[in-house]
Amino acid sequence: MDAALTGLAGTTVGAMAGFAGAWLAQRGQLRQQREQRAYAERVRWLDDKKGLYRDLLIAMNGWHDSLVSIWRGGDDGQLSETRGTAYKWSVEASLIASEPVRTAIEDLRGRFFAAQPVILSRAPMSEPPPLEAVEEGLALLESALREELSDPHRPEVHRPPSRPWAVQRGAFRGTTQATERA
Repeated sequence: MDAALTGLAGTTVGAMAGFAGAWLAQRGQLRQQREQRAYAERVRWLDDKKGLYRDLLIAMNGWHDSLVSIWRGGDDGQLSETRGTAYKWSVEASLIASEPVRTAIEDLRGRFFAAQPVILSRAPMSEPPPLEAVEEGLALLESALREELSDPHRPEVHRPPSRPWAVQRGAFRGTTQATERA
């Protein structure tokens, strides 16, 4: 009888362990599937944003180039079209962009609207056009766009260049172990 009870207890414990193991495995699998879906969604949004942000930068640079052309006396009549295209892309990008990108877009549009009357009211000049603030705003916008499009789950993208710790860690291990043994 004792052997039968021991066998029954062992079978019960084994069954419970099997159920617990299956439950833990299923839970881990569901968590992994959730993480995969979240990553796929992030990647999809990044792909969608890349095209939009590329078009935005092209349009903003076109606006800049039209103003430079006017400043140099070679007005091609494209200012209205390029400004409209840039404004359209900036509004569309503002709808899905993060706060730093929206701020950079608004700042750049403000810089364009401040520089444009100065360029349109002057005679053509051979000196550089007064677009330094616009060019700085373009650089700030591009930087904000790059930051938003970088994947935070790829450590090589965000590793500071002054701390290549992953490369040096192995080199110091041997030295530390040799020092500890001595």
